[in-house]
Amino acid sequence: MRVAQVSGHYPPNFVSGGTLVPQRLARAAARAGHESMVFAGYLDEGRPPLETWVEDDGSGVEVTWVVTTPWIYETDRRNYDNPAVEAAFRTWLELKRPDVVHFHSIQTLGGSLLPAAKEAGARVVLTMHDFWWFCSHQFLVDRQMRFRGLVVSCGARGGEEQERTARLREMLSHADVILAPSAIARDVFVANGVDPDRIRVDENGIENPPAHAGAGRTGDGALRLLYTGGPNPLKGWGILRGAAELLGERDDLILDAYGIDRSDAEGLPHWVRPHPQYGREEIEGILASHDFLVLPSIMRESHSIVTREALGAGLAVVCSDTLGPEEAVRHGYNGLVVPAGNTAALADALTGLAADASAARELTGRGSVSPIRDLSDQIAGDLALYDGLVDGSAQRSPAPAFSVRSVLFVVGIDGAPLRYRAQLPAEALEMQGVRTYVRSYRDPELPSLAARVDAVVLYRVPATDDIMSLTRQIRRHRRVPLLFDVDDLIFDLELRGQLAGLSKLPPAEQRMWWRGVARYRTTMEACDVYIGSTAELCRQAELVVGMPSARFPNGVGRLLAQQSDRALARPRSAGPIRIGYFSGTSTHDHDWAVVEPVIVRVMQHHPEIELWLGGLLEPSKALDAFGDRVRRMPFRPWYELPAVLRDTDICLAPLALDNRFNESKSAIKWLEAALVATPTIASPTEPFREAIDPGRTGFLASTEQEWEEAIELLIGSAAERTRVGAQAQREVLLHYSPEIQGRRYLAILEKAVARVRLRGHRPPSDWEPVTDDERLDATRAHVDTYALPQTPVRRSRLRAAGGIFVEQGLVGLGRSGTRLARRAARVAVNEGLVGVARRIVR
Repeated sequence: MRVAQVSGHYPPNFVSGGTLVPQRLARAAARAGHESMVFAGYLDEGRPPLETWVEDDGSGVEVTWVVTTPWIYETDRRNYDNPAVEAAFRTWLELKRPDVVHFHSIQTLGGSLLPAAKEAGARVVLTMHDFWWFCSHQFLVDRQMRFRGLVVSCGARGGEEQERTARLREMLSHADVILAPSAIARDVFVANGVDPDRIRVDENGIENPPAHAGAGRTGDGALRLLYTGGPNPLKGWGILRGAAELLGERDDLILDAYGIDRSDAEGLPHWVRPHPQYGREEIEGILASHDFLVLPSIMRESHSIVTREALGAGLAVVCSDTLGPEEAVRHGYNGLVVPAGNTAALADALTGLAADASAARELTGRGSVSPIRDLSDQIAGDLALYDGLVDGSAQRSPAPAFSVRSVLFVVGIDGAPLRYRAQLPAEALEMQGVRTYVRSYRDPELPSLAARVDAVVLYRVPATDDIMSLTRQIRRHRRVPLLFDVDDLIFDLELRGQLAGLSKLPPAEQRMWWRGVARYRTTMEACDVYIGSTAELCRQAELVVGMPSARFPNGVGRLLAQQSDRALARPRSAGPIRIGYFSGTSTHDHDWAVVEPVIVRVMQHHPEIELWLGGLLEPSKALDAFGDRVRRMPFRPWYELPAVLRDTDICLAPLALDNRFNESKSAIKWLEAALVATPTIASPTEPFREAIDPGRTGFLASTEQEWEEAIELLIGSAAERTRVGAQAQREVLLHYSPEIQGRRYLAILEKAVARVRLRGHRPPSDWEPVTDDERLDATRAHVDTYALPQTPVRRSRLRAAGGIFVEQGLVGLGRSGTRLARRAARVAVNEGLVGVARRIVR
């Protein structure tokens, strides 16, 4: 078998962890009897670009070098798309005819080498050693050493590299197998759009990994700390230096900083001792003489060999929350995890360790929480992969039997529900190459659109004569699935008397509400598949209606995520600790009552605390005693919510636990707060139990004592708020990104298409239809715009104008007028005063 390794850099020209992997694989392939070859970039200012030559590295591996020095900068298009290098590579492929080409870090060579190898008939393997395929800065940081979002499309600068991202994504499609150095790296890759069916974890192995004895470090005196990253700012030397300056002179810590010369350590306390970089032969002795490895990286790391070497040797580790190290370090068990780039947090962590050295040493000797892989196992696994690709035993998953190219979303409601259940799925599907249409249930174009799409989704559409006619036409003439989506339990008439929030409404409004339930149920009965945001909704659809269901959880939209990333770029506004509860409608008073007594006690104990209440909530008189410490906040447009949540320190999500309706509600409050790294305490309904890992990504509370304990914990520790908020943000981005959501929704549609094509439409039931005569009418077919505003000055004026409605209400209509007034204010912000007038006429 002819096996090729391709790498933008390669030893001895450039030595790093990422370049040693292809060298070791190339030599192992040669030892196994394969014809082993390398195509590698070469950095040398003295050689002309594209100069090419061949060397034998002395181990039976032929290395073909090509000079790529001019293209090392990420601002150069040829760093990722280099036609000149591609031409040289194609010539090399014709000459060598490899059976397998394994690509590694290929910056300067360009991603177009993957399709070139595929077209030459080779099987293509790619190891993503870092995040270059999504981020030109390679480690998900920018030039100012600030984090970029884990999911690049969800970052505030997500649109800056659209051309690069689109081009590399097309090139990436030619890889047969993609390897990730760790499980957490795999999650990041998938969240950024890598096909999960083509990616597998290939943990980086360690040559002769140390096996810790299981006993912690002993001894008295100062804690011995080890730093090995040199002056590289990405490795966090500046953060560690700043922490040392904050700590000042002390005799309970010793820090040996390797790769740091005296000038780099000038002005630091005497306990920071600079050393030259050590050789690999010295590592065992150096590890044996320390208690803790300190790894304050700023860059996001796909793995971390030094972390695993240290843990294997019995050290504990203080690392930043930069992915790879965290897979081996559990906070409070075998080390500490601190926020990356946070000098004060690192200083606090080191101070805490020094304050009780004996307790700190109890963290040592526990090893890695994930297995440490031997290098020989990694090499053997990769060689076996090559064999499987060549003999056909390692094949990709087959394509779906029925493809989906276009989808029509018919919607019956505006606001946040429309955005989460129609506009965000449409956005995510568009990222998968699916054409989508989002139209009102009153739109006259519905029949013509339904006649040419592959699936029709009716989201919260009440039954009308025209809608029922449309569903009959589709069922009679087309084998196109009809899917019904509603994100509340509003299709079950048996819930009468169980919804405490409805009792606040006047009798006429209650009757209208229940007629709406019957109309939703009528539309639902005409469909083939139900799509629900929670497991309980799906269960109820199957139980009450008897129709098959599919789960599609609410997820992250690009625009809200980008706004959240902008909010995260600034510190929280100065002021007291703020506890926030933001209700969506006027029916949440019963839920607020779950936690109000606790909040009263907390505010009595902590006179500095503020409570922020948003929406139409009506708390009891118990809060009156706190005066202006209770801040009432009107509804805000969705794109302003991140700024409010960013300035909230603790977000509350209480729900009454006595009904199926609340058990069906999704964990939106956790998701939106998580996007700006604000920790949430929630009632333990099933959706919140699914979303929150207690103590890591949020807190669950079912009793007043549990609510009070969680609130007090977060009030008392800024570090805890930061840690939990950061973990929540990571969780929501890695599991609910638009790329992941698009694949989820597409899989639901493909399965529904297959069901209807193979079995036909769902048989009609004996449900007695309830419809109203709301005709298709272009003047009443409005759908809220899904876009960020372009004119912030005008928006502020509209908000001020809308405020008149909120303050004065609509004369003569009482509380109903107040609700209408607040809605008018929201419309004014989103659509202008003309939009308000249009809605009033309607």
